[in-house]
Amino acid sequence: MLKIKIDTALVKSLNPCRGAYENWLKHHADFSGDILEALALPNILVEHKIWVCVRVLPRELVEVFAIDCAVAAADAAAAAAAAAAYAAAATYYAAAYAAAATYYAAAAAAAAERERQLGALAYLVRTWNPKDFKVSGK
Repeated sequence: MLKIKIDTALVKSLNPCRGAYENWLKHHADFSGDILEALALPNILVEHKIWVCVRVLPRELVEVFAIDCAVAAADAAAAAAAAAAYAAAATYYAAAYAAAATYYAAAAAAAAERERQLGALAYLVRTWNPKDFKVSGK
């Protein structure tokens, strides 16, 4: 398992956006822990947790995470296209209802996907062993 220390000095050194850094200082200025503990912190947006992780984790692990995210995005796009096709095939009122329902379902699915990504990232951190990572041709 990777042991990467996350604290205010590290977060500041990454030069996050002002709002994210101010939120960090407001809620976790005194935090000092490993990356898994940081992923579990409340009051920090999932997007900001992922932003920090992809800047401090080994490149190979970030690449695995990026592939996982790309596959999930493709699945989500296919589901959204299917929902849009269904909405377009319905009558005007049904289509309006279906479009609204699709929008809210997509927003909920996106939030759930971000949480799933956070879980996948935590799993990768817990199980990462660079000795197991083999690049073909090297």
